[in-house]
Amino acid sequence: ILPPRGVILTAYEENMKRSLKIAFVLTASGLLVGCALPSIALPGSAGPTLTPAPAYTDTALPAATATAIPPSETPAVETATVTAAPTQIPGTPVNYDRLSLVIPPGLATGTTDRTTTDYEFPYMNAGQGDMPQHLKLVLDGYPVQGTLLEPQIIVFPADQYTQYAPLTGQIVSTLRDVPFMDGQPLPPGLPSGPFNAHVGTVKFANGNGLRYLTQFDQAPLPANNQELIYYFHGLTDDGSAYVEAVLPITAAYLPADNKQDTPLPAGGVPFDMNDLGSYFQNISDKLNATPPNGFTPSLDTLDALMQSISVK
Repeated sequence: ILPPRGVILTAYEENMKRSLKIAFVLTASGLLVGCALPSIALPGSAGPTLTPAPAYTDTALPAATATAIPPSETPAVETATVTAAPTQIPGTPVNYDRLSLVIPPGLATGTTDRTTTDYEFPYMNAGQGDMPQHLKLVLDGYPVQGTLLEPQIIVFPADQYTQYAPLTGQIVSTLRDVPFMDGQPLPPGLPSGPFNAHVGTVKFANGNGLRYLTQFDQAPLPANNQELIYYFHGLTDDGSAYVEAVLPITAAYLPADNKQDTPLPAGGVPFDMNDLGSYFQNISDKLNATPPNGFTPSLDTLDALMQSISVK
């Protein structure tokens, strides 16, 4: 049973060998506690070297009480961009079951593919039973390493995903109602972090989606390259399939991790525990002002990956 307005994931795999964070969401007047999420590291950035995530395995996760990322209360970003799908995308084609896509050059060396009923982000170790059977592709050789969440693309049957829990139903319902137009803010109904930046709609081969940069934590913590993600939600044109992508992304001015004593790179925003609203607004503004090629991987590269997706 999901708690009202609030708490994300509760447990992660026991062999992670690190504690996970539980996300919180900023409102205009305060905080709502959120959930534990994964992290990323910027190769060559200042700060301690991170231990790479354990390899993806078929090990079953232990049962626990279900929690989920709360939906957005109010749009954190006022404007967005529309990224149209190009007619042809260069790269390496990947075909698995009903899903096909093209890996842009330099983004990955291949994929590890599986069909599973495992719990997926934003749910982990959910107590209400297996998730609907779905496809999962993990990108191998991704340029950002040392993350808790692997770079992944997941495809669910939309109707079954809708029925899994109130949050999943709300995500699909929101995607069905979103106009997918230029200037689309982050709609209430999609999972929202303490900041949401570069909100933009992306047209893929046979559907539409919305992506944004965000981060989720156990408590108010600095925005950092261990936890910043490119988060994508999409729906096929016929409404039959829900597509999700969680892709680590970094910026040179963010610290390597969430430790408050980690050196802040040049151009970074100092963390201010006493004025979190201003801090996260400044982070959002800084991220929005960063051009697509100012991230690793670039926003254009990740958008191209999303644009190439086709679900039969």
